[in-house]
Amino acid sequence: MSLPRLSICLITRDEAARLPGCLASLAPLNAELIVVDTGSTDDTVALARDAGAEVIETTWTNDFSAARNLGIARATGTWILAIDADEQLTLDAVTALNRLTRQPANRAHELIQRSRLPNGEELDVAIVRLFPRHPQVRFERPIHEQVNTSLERAHLPIERAKIVINHFGYADPASMPTKSKRNRRIIVAALAADPEGDPHLRYFLAASYLDGDDYAGAAREYERCIAECASERPRLADAARVQAALCYQKIADHDAMASHLPTEITLFLHPTAALLRGETLMADGQSEEARGWFEFVLAADDRAYVPPVVVNPLRLRALNGLADVWAHQGRKDVAIRILQLGVSLSESPQGFAGAPLAERYRSLCAAVSRLAGQRQNMPLESHASRIVQVA
Repeated sequence: MSLPRLSICLITRDEAARLPGCLASLAPLNAELIVVDTGSTDDTVALARDAGAEVIETTWTNDFSAARNLGIARATGTWILAIDADEQLTLDAVTALNRLTRQPANRAHELIQRSRLPNGEELDVAIVRLFPRHPQVRFERPIHEQVNTSLERAHLPIERAKIVINHFGYADPASMPTKSKRNRRIIVAALAADPEGDPHLRYFLAASYLDGDDYAGAAREYERCIAECASERPRLADAARVQAALCYQKIADHDAMASHLPTEITLFLHPTAALLRGETLMADGQSEEARGWFEFVLAADDRAYVPPVVVNPLRLRALNGLADVWAHQGRKDVAIRILQLGVSLSESPQGFAGAPLAERYRSLCAAVSRLAGQRQNMPLESHASRIVQVA
């Protein structure tokens, strides 16, 4: 008998309300289904078995990796898809997964987890969820578990796939404090057991303080994470710097915030860092220098950033910053038009993306220059055209 192409592995606990939607979205894949249940007291186990899943009932040990690895060890497919009960696939995602899993299992794939937030916005995170079944590939870390490190040891590359997993776990704000407290307990215990271990745990501990609006505590832990990363984990260190700068802004420590911000615009600059640098320059009275940073934010792509961020609110802040720039330079006419652009776009039910916004901003500046009919206004149009190139 031939082995299945795909094994789908879930871990569950009291997910009877959300599991049926998840399983229904997975059904078109016709995959092997492995569910590791860590102590449900509702109908989760029965629902999983009714859907044809093999269910492994185990005791919760405060270790997400341990639970996930039980499922992987039982799977027989060529590929593993890790998913949660509060997630669902679209038909487009199913089609793309069917195509990928027909290819040789010699690399892993980052998928896009798209979280629905309580305010209706969407937050994208790139995370490895599809990977070959391999004896060396296992999840690591008791919380915010990942297979990236084991993939590296197994010499399996990672590619990003444009496949979206819809995540509904953040849609209910009432559940977040309980999850945050649980996560912090697990992180603190892991750090106590191995203080010199994975610096990602320090980063996630900082994030738990940030979620609780303890900005000073979060900044302290992000600083420790940066120090622990040294030069071995530059991406994590860069993410911690962005978050530390955000925390210092919240507690009005201007100098500490500035020390963690970039000094020049680069192609892969994080939009939060660009926005904070622009706002810092404005506060220092350097409005002309701030303009390019704000324009970069306008043109920023909607994609999965590290750290994750919803870009639209940053674009609105950047438009406000640009209005201040032109007002400071005596061009209140331009400032008013920019603010009107921000209002119209914020009221749009479809939202807006970086490239169209950059083009509208450029067109606005060009129109103002033409109406003024003055040669000295032309640098405005010329400067604005740069953001179209970034977009």
